Amino acid sequence: MEFTKNIVLDILKVYKGTNHLNHTDTRSYRWISLLPEQDEDMQKNLLYVCNLSQAIRLNRSVPGAFHYLCICDCFTDEDDTELLANTVIINEKRSVSWLFNLIQDQFLRLAGWETDMQATLLGGCDYQKLMDLSEPILCNFVATLDSSYKLLAHTKNITCSDPIAVSLLENGYHTAETLEKFKKANRFKVYADEPGIILGKRGEITQYETVNKWCRYGGELLLHTVMMCVQTPLSQGLIDLFEIFMGYVEKCFLSEQCANPSRLYNSLLHDMIYGGLNNPFVISERANASNVPFTGYFDAYRITFRNNAGILVGRFVQELAACLPKSKIVAHNYEVTVLNIYTAPEIRRQSLRNLNIVETLFRSYGVICGISEGFLILPDLIQACEQAARAYTLGMRIRETGNFRNFDKEVYEAANCFQNGLQHNNIFFYDEICPYFILYAGQSEPFHAFKNTRHVAALEKLREYDRQNDTRLSEVLYAYLISERRATSAGKLLHMHRNNVLYHISRIEDLLNIDLNDYWTRLKLILAYHLFELQEANRRVMASSGKTETHENG
Repeated sequence: MEFTKNIVLDILKVYKGTNHLNHTDTRSYRWISLLPEQDEDMQKNLLYVCNLSQAIRLNRSVPGAFHYLCICDCFTDEDDTELLANTVIINEKRSVSWLFNLIQDQFLRLAGWETDMQATLLGGCDYQKLMDLSEPILCNFVATLDSSYKLLAHTKNITCSDPIAVSLLENGYHTAETLEKFKKANRFKVYADEPGIILGKRGEITQYETVNKWCRYGGELLLHTVMMCVQTPLSQGLIDLFEIFMGYVEKCFLSEQCANPSRLYNSLLHDMIYGGLNNPFVISERANASNVPFTGYFDAYRITFRNNAGILVGRFVQELAACLPKSKIVAHNYEVTVLNIYTAPEIRRQSLRNLNIVETLFRSYGVICGISEGFLILPDLIQACEQAARAYTLGMRIRETGNFRNFDKEVYEAANCFQNGLQHNNIFFYDEICPYFILYAGQSEPFHAFKNTRHVAALEKLREYDRQNDTRLSEVLYAYLISERRATSAGKLLHMHRNNVLYHISRIEDLLNIDLNDYWTRLKLILAYHLFELQEANRRVMASSGKTETHENG
């Protein structure tokens, strides 16, 4: 650790002394030492403790070369600047050993602090642990916040009575009222322009002097740490200690960014998707600070990968962000959520354009993607994410079954729900999957909505008849239903004359005792067909995992 002269002066400020250190000399010290026996053994990065008479002797031979902490043991002329150069003189009746032990004890304390922070970083990035270690060193209220001004860590034993700090601790984030104060004080421009330490005057925004610093990544302000001088007055030594602390905060931050690239909006959307944040008022306030519109034209993509092994999610997010610069992307483990923000109400059309742009990228990473319905207010993102997740989970199940009934290819493709026009076949829209999800939910325990229902039983009877008589009546009925009872269209799908279609439909009505002129009969039958698709998909999933399918009726 390097100890600055400001830190040393802060240690000694309670004692009577005079400072003759050159203010332009930015030298820091590796450690403290008594004078060596041989002058040639002295080093410039050590701070020497001695009597003033010894320092004067050395300054005569090598003027100003070394820095000394001195016990005054002789009378000097204050105008003799050359002889007193780079000395700090303690004008109290003390011994050299006392002064050495005083400084050494403080140096050991600070060195131990830095060692503990190093050990914390080795164990993983944890802002609160760094804060806990630094609280007894900085002796002031300190808080770390993300770019949406959500509180990430703060001193637990040192609080602050300032209204802004009180509001921050109560809400867990800076409110719109606080952010307006920052805006009026021109703080956002200062934050953007100043890469280093930013000092705030007492009364400028808070009741106390403040020390601020932002961590940047990719040019964006992403992590803010502020110290309010509620106990220890602001000094250059305190600023130097804050800089040491911030060095480790920044290492923690960079490690975090390398593992999971962040964006201005990341924390807000993460809290909505994974943290249970659903309060519209809180979402509105934080969205305003995160440059995310509260109202607009949105949809959501939920992305996972066919094989997580070897997937560099951070790199994928960066490449995806380059393809979709207007979208907001959040990564969590091996799941990526995209909030798309559109400029016009034709959400589906714009979404398809996005998906065509990222098709090559999706293919290269083995992406599986679900797409929500469009929505108009940001809090609906939570529901949209659930829709998108259901879309890809159930969509993969349905598609993997393929044409399990061995229908004619044209019949199968005409009824295929995945008609989005995309070449990449691992993309699923919720509006395509929604009917299947309704059927899926209808089979959930404790109540099975389709057990012992007439039309499911009727379709099973027809399937069994085909198996026993080597006929294709279930295929004829399916083609007839999806063709909206147009016999000619159904015949084209079945490669059959329309009169044959009508003949088979008549047989089916007699066999099942149904009337296909009835809308509700047709609806229930087509739902039964899709139910069997879903159950076949579930059966295959269960079989592949070694489990036994429990659903009845097919």
